[in-house]
Amino acid sequence: MTPVHPSSPDSDSSKNPPRPKLSKEARFWLGLFLAIVVLAGASFLAYYTYLALFPKNPRLVVRSVRIRGTRNWNPDDPDKRQERINRICAILDIQPGKTQMFPGDNANADLPAMVAKLRHELPELEQVNIYRVLPDQLNFELYERIPVANLDEKFYIDDSGVVLDKTACGDVSASLPNLLCKPSIARGSDDSSAFKRGETLSSSAVRTALTFIRLAEKGEFTEKSSESNSRISITINYIYITNHIQCGVFYNGDPREFIVQLPLSISEKQFRSDYFGRLIPALEEAVRNKSAEKGQILDLRYKERVTVREIN
Repeated sequence: MTPVHPSSPDSDSSKNPPRPKLSKEARFWLGLFLAIVVLAGASFLAYYTYLALFPKNPRLVVRSVRIRGTRNWNPDDPDKRQERINRICAILDIQPGKTQMFPGDNANADLPAMVAKLRHELPELEQVNIYRVLPDQLNFELYERIPVANLDEKFYIDDSGVVLDKTACGDVSASLPNLLCKPSIARGSDDSSAFKRGETLSSSAVRTALTFIRLAEKGEFTEKSSESNSRISITINYIYITNHIQCGVFYNGDPREFIVQLPLSISEKQFRSDYFGRLIPALEEAVRNKSAEKGQILDLRYKERVTVREIN
């Protein structure tokens, strides 16, 4: 009987042949492909989560709008307050129950864009702040410009030279001086068209007039405050601008109106250091002069002196 010998390992036909190894280049591209797949999946998941949590979240929709402001934008009357809220919603296309709290397809909750649009549509507002209060409330802080003079029958002007609609600001004209000036002079250009709501008048003459109004109202007649300055009071009745500035003023309760004439361009520093230093003593002397029944004209257009003449 012939003995049976087991076959050697090399002759075992049942063993799988060895697999070919991937090259370094193939392993690199395979790894890169897998990394891209993982990143794409993570990005999709993050985007889907963002949509679910914010723009597409039905809870993050504007349902309440509140305002807080100054003067006309902070009415105590609930009906008037609601009118202001409705006006803001109309300007910004806010629809309670529909408008998203976060920027989405309609971008209605883009806060910087909302601020810019409100300031453009309502130039009477000097500052606008908007805050989200999650999940469903928008808060508006609205600070109005303060009129400092009547520009004409329709407009005021504020300290920055912005033209304000009187109907939007409320009637405060009785307590303000009148700024009388042609549009071309106020603009410092050849444009003589009528004043427009929201435009800024930036000519040197207007800046001088507004500086005089501000300093006189605050009693800031010198660079240093003193007890004597606190007893000085200049009330401006009107400012008329032509080829120079002519102001009707009342001084320290004297019933007579004095006319002050100034050059077209004076800085705040010049007012404090020079012009008030000449004007105040001249007004003091004019008050003591009881013989000038109709007041006096005090001309400060010439350097370092005051020319005084009586009003005929």
